[in-house]
Amino acid sequence: MAKKAASSKKPSLKTILRRLNPNLPAGQRGNAMPRVARDSNALRQIRTHLSADPLAKLLLSGHIGVGKSTELVQLAGEMQSERWVVQCSVAETLGVHNVNTFSLLVVLLEASIRSWIEKLGEMPPGLVEELVGDMDEVLSGLGLVRTSEEKAPKDGQELLDVYGHILQRIALRSKPMGQMFSLDPTPIASSCELVLKELESTAGKPVLILIDDLDKVRHDEARDDVFLNRAMAWLRLPCGIVSTLPLDAVFSSVGRELDHLWGDVQVLDPLPVPAAEGDSLDDPALQPYLSMLRSIGAQGVFSALQCRKLANVSSGLPRAFVSACATCVRYALDSEGKHVRDHHIDLVLRDMMDRWRGRLEDSDYQALIDVVDSEGANVPKALQLLRDGILVRDGTAAPTEQFRLATWVEPFVEAYRRRLRGNQKALF
Repeated sequence: MAKKAASSKKPSLKTILRRLNPNLPAGQRGNAMPRVARDSNALRQIRTHLSADPLAKLLLSGHIGVGKSTELVQLAGEMQSERWVVQCSVAETLGVHNVNTFSLLVVLLEASIRSWIEKLGEMPPGLVEELVGDMDEVLSGLGLVRTSEEKAPKDGQELLDVYGHILQRIALRSKPMGQMFSLDPTPIASSCELVLKELESTAGKPVLILIDDLDKVRHDEARDDVFLNRAMAWLRLPCGIVSTLPLDAVFSSVGRELDHLWGDVQVLDPLPVPAAEGDSLDDPALQPYLSMLRSIGAQGVFSALQCRKLANVSSGLPRAFVSACATCVRYALDSEGKHVRDHHIDLVLRDMMDRWRGRLEDSDYQALIDVVDSEGANVPKALQLLRDGILVRDGTAAPTEQFRLATWVEPFVEAYRRRLRGNQKALF
């Protein structure tokens, strides 16, 4: 009986707050929020392509916070039985501001060696010896030449330690980005190809690399280097690859080039957005958000109406919803309450609007209006707003309604429209 009572105990606000972590992909591990199942044509297309072609190279795009990392974690679990899955997080190992083709290949090689050692044990001495030759060229390119006193790695773990050190140096480097673009990726690409071929042979199944966080790359120069100019350095790797891609790149001037090189980019759509007001608990658009709260035992902390309001302001982006819920719980903890109050919801909404009010300019409002009023044209003029989730793209909507405003920015845009009308009247 004691065990039964303990298992039915409601989680504390502190426990709920720990699980409302917007930076931890749902379903990943321990304290992560469980994944909420979603229907997505983009994900179905990726699974179908991977099942047909072990060497498929695919890109997954979508708003930051829409759930791409969560779906990559889910895909990794689904593919474990038929593929040797290697997962990479650029943000965790390198930092998205340090991305270029050379550094990305270092990430892929380090992750592949780590996967081998952790799951298969020590690497063959002959393979290590071959890799050391390329390693010296990589070190030389970075200005990290091995001294005569330093011994060459004699096993896989020592080789892994060297590449871990290289990643750390790149992440903390002081070299200008332009110098990193000039580095020759040939030696590191050669090592990647060698390790992946041997890994497939030893594991007895095709390798699949899942690369997360490349969608967060902000510099056009880095984006073009990785996905276009030197993309063949990793397109030719003997494995399947699924990588994230910045959503603004899909609609930018390089979008056509991406299509020619990579084929169709799959875009993960936002969740449905419920109305801000409503009494029905059966509203289909509300269900994913209620499921998130139930999955961590927070259904008693938030009312259904509070959940609806936060879901509405999140504009269909799960991370925005989780982040808003976490802020509400912090307000509740600060006031020593046991659940979220309506005024906590109001504080969160006000904080969000006040923060963005000071960031947006009239040119931003005009760019938003130009896209919405043209039924989805003029998107290249609003790429930064698209990246930030202020302009939301939803492929499940009607063709003329696929671009909409984030719900919280609508009052700002309406105020701008009123000012325009007032200025026009003043002229006459």
